[in-house]
Amino acid sequence: MSLSLVLANEPTPPNEPAPVDEQEAVDAINQLSSPDGPSIQERGSPSSELTGVLVDRTITMAGKTFYRAFSQRAMGNMIIGNATITIQERPDARWGSQLWIMQGNQMYFRTQLSPRISEADRAAEEAVQTVEEALLRQQLSSALSSDKDLGREELR
Repeated sequence: MSLSLVLANEPTPPNEPAPVDEQEAVDAINQLSSPDGPSIQERGSPSSELTGVLVDRTITMAGKTFYRAFSQRAMGNMIIGNATITIQERPDARWGSQLWIMQGNQMYFRTQLSPRISEADRAAEEAVQTVEEALLRQQLSSALSSDKDLGREELR
């Protein structure tokens, strides 16, 4: 007569198959879909880099208006929508505000904006066109000249 003693915190020996109910529970946990919600879909790009972010670093009312106008126009744009962009502002009491749009270390647009809010929409429209062209040029040049030893920011 053999007596087998299994303690609660010790794993079962690998030669014994898992009980059917336990295996079903494990399979249920590992499912990508459940009755509670839709299935998890894989993203098209395997990159873990965060993209499509628009950072607001504006201070004044004119700067905030510019940011809102730019983001509304850029929202539907596929090229700008996939970039991580920062809009920065440096206010000046005498000359208005300096605004610039950057991606990483690269500045794509810079303008002087007066405190009048009406100018912000026109400047935002011009900024969307300029940034889109610059991003297209940057993507084209990086596609044509690739060097595995250098990072993206080093190729510029």
